[in-house]
Amino acid sequence: MRPYSRAGVKPDSSLKRILRALGIVIGILGVVFVSRELIRNWGEVSRAVRGADPILLLAAAMVAMVSMGSIGLGWRRCLAVLGVRRPLLDVLRSYFVGQLGKYIPGGIWPVVGRAEMARRDGVGGAAAYGSTVLSMGVTYLAAALVALSALLMGAGDLGGLSWWPALGLLVAGLIALHPTVAQSVLRIVRRLSGRELDLVVPSWRTSVLLLFIHIPAWLGIGWSTWLVAAALDPGAPDLRNLVYATSLAWLIGFIAVGVPGGIGVREAVFLAAATSLSSPGIAAAVTLVARVLFIVVDLAGAGLTTLALGLRQRDRDLEAGGSALSED
Repeated sequence: MRPYSRAGVKPDSSLKRILRALGIVIGILGVVFVSRELIRNWGEVSRAVRGADPILLLAAAMVAMVSMGSIGLGWRRCLAVLGVRRPLLDVLRSYFVGQLGKYIPGGIWPVVGRAEMARRDGVGGAAAYGSTVLSMGVTYLAAALVALSALLMGAGDLGGLSWWPALGLLVAGLIALHPTVAQSVLRIVRRLSGRELDLVVPSWRTSVLLLFIHIPAWLGIGWSTWLVAAALDPGAPDLRNLVYATSLAWLIGFIAVGVPGGIGVREAVFLAAATSLSSPGIAAAVTLVARVLFIVVDLAGAGLTTLALGLRQRDRDLEAGGSALSED
């Protein structure tokens, strides 16, 4: 019989507690580091934010929305690979609403949020969770590939160690995508869960193709961050460097399990990697504004897609009501 706590809840394993605590510590350290930079350079930060170009910030928001939406489109492609075809608007609503789970402490909520939204829309449990894991995997492997490519194009210092996490994750991820490895993992999950989990394992070629179709999203996310920087920094930051810094920062933030939305970690990595910005104060301002912008984009995406689905359903109800009246 499995042990339960007095409250009737199964206790976490020591490993889970350690990982959760480690994630919280990393997140706190990141927040402290970024906060210190903001406070130390507050005069410059406040001047940069007050003098920001609103047109460039609006352009950054539009590019960010398209980029995040394209990840939703990539998830729709992952669903199709697993044999599930869903209307575009339904998938985007599930994606944006499910994305909000990343702001909840604990690394599982982005997966649970998106997968449960898909299940509510009629997708089977195995395909909902399988497609979400596949989507998140190829999304961040694409981030690693973009960061490495930008680095090789002169975006940063190849002599440093910042490229090791991206390279290591990319190699490990490509191995994990191979059907032999994926089937082995699936067998273990079936054994542990006691469920059949009828799930298609895509070919390695298909999975790698899914990785490549996510590259434009990271180019867009990097471009959006560059537009934020251009709005704040009169020194014309280098686009290659900010694509590299942004992709690497999001990647490390994703690896930091237990840190909601990679907050603090993402900003700390960006501050270290965005060497083309004119000063630490400007870099701190860019991290702050970019974080707020992408939160707004996530919320706007969830709200707009939910509203659009509601309007579509209302139109269908009106048509159905009109048809019933005409028949009477």
